Amino acid sequence: MIAAVHALVGAAIGKVAGEPKGALMAGFGSHLLCDLLPHRDFPVQVEAPLLAATMSVLAWKCGPDSPEFVGACAAVAPDIENAAMLAGIIPPEAMRYPSHLGVHGRKTESVLPQVLLAAACLGFVLFKARR
Repeated sequence: MIAAVHALVGAAIGKVAGEPKGALMAGFGSHLLCDLLPHRDFPVQVEAPLLAATMSVLAWKCGPDSPEFVGACAAVAPDIENAAMLAGIIPPEAMRYPSHLGVHGRKTESVLPQVLLAAACLGFVLFKARR
């Protein structure tokens, strides 16, 4: 699952949780569930700007201290180890998050499921956003 979709799912979960502590825990766990879904991954050159734009919109519309933003950050956090591995900072065998250890959804060429999931979560989060 691309990082921006992880963030939007985490933001939606954060909105449901309604408070930062619950958003943090649920957002972090949502990463595993999203990684188990069939999806298409993209190179860092595509993912990084999408994630930056997504996080910027969430901070702007919901606030950086909102449960939505906390949930988004927590949902993306496991990919820090992916980024560290891709950058050569840690070796692949140092990965620890369960879905990064080979338990991963099947690869697909279609981006449609991720686009639909992202759109649904974004619509939910921005509908009557806190700010």
